[in-house]
Amino acid sequence: MISQKSIRILCTSIGVLFFSIATPPNSNASSLNDKDFQIQAIVLSNLGPGLSFSYQFSKNLWLSLEGQSLSGDMSEDSNDGSATEKSGFDSQTSYLNIRYYLASVDGLFFQTGLVNRNWEAKKEIYSKQNGERKAVYRVDYPEDGYNLGIGKNWTFDSGLTTSITFVRLITGEPSINYELGNDWECSSACQADFESDVNKYSPKNVLFLSVGYSF
Repeated sequence: MISQKSIRILCTSIGVLFFSIATPPNSNASSLNDKDFQIQAIVLSNLGPGLSFSYQFSKNLWLSLEGQSLSGDMSEDSNDGSATEKSGFDSQTSYLNIRYYLASVDGLFFQTGLVNRNWEAKKEIYSKQNGERKAVYRVDYPEDGYNLGIGKNWTFDSGLTTSITFVRLITGEPSINYELGNDWECSSACQADFESDVNKYSPKNVLFLSVGYSF
């Protein structure tokens, strides 16, 4: 069954793309070069919403600073057996990029730069009887890395902009530390189940849909 989140993502994606196609952009192929700044809100991304600020420091070359955050539950809390399980994640991701806009294709750009990940994911297990913490499964993420991306920016006569960007994160792999109490164990199947949840919320491919203004 398709989840409500998937439906919202699909509807928002279609809406942004339809708006970009239906609204006539500036006819000047180098229209973005007439602007010095661009501010956008990241309205949809698999790493959460955020903000983007760009500055044109040379023809077709822009310096871009972006940040986004996301938090929530990795899986449903469990109250089975003698323990209660709670798992969650919290992520803040920052990017510093150089973007090069092709002169031959209006709004098409390539980017490369640095990425910083302040990510945390863990599962805590508590005893139902006395509330004592039995175990913690904690994920440690390398913070610094690189990113490569490609995107399309639509600039309109009013200054309104919309964009879609695909980014590949190049970072080290996370490590998982299982902190177990004396009377608790996590089998290989238990570890595989937790690591599967971690992989779902540790994307290497990131999609941005953004709306903003250039001036």
